[in-house]
Amino acid sequence: MGSAEAIKGVNDLLRERGIEQKPNERLADFVARGLGIRAQQADVMLQAMHSGVSVDEAVVLAGIDRASIRDSDLLTRIARVLGSALGHLAR
Repeated sequence: MGSAEAIKGVNDLLRERGIEQKPNERLADFVARGLGIRAQQADVMLQAMHSGVSVDEAVVLAGIDRASIRDSDLLTRIARVLGSALGHLAR
C-alpha cells in the first residue's frame, strides 16, 4: 500500500479506536492488531484492497473468517479510506 493518503487515513482510523502504532511497526501489523487478525492476513487483504478488489473479495483472498474480525465497522471504514485514496490516484 503505497499511497501516503491511504496510509494516513488508516492510521487515523486506528488511532480513533485507541490503537497506537508501535515504533517501526509495519502497517499490516498495525491493522492486524486493530482487527484481531494475523499480520499475514492483513497484508494480503490490504494489498488486495489497494489493487481495487472489493472488501469481501479481499477478506476471502486473505483467508479471514469475517466473524473473527474484532471490529467489522473498522474493516468497512478501512476499505472506504483505501477506495477513496485509489479514486484520487486514478484521477
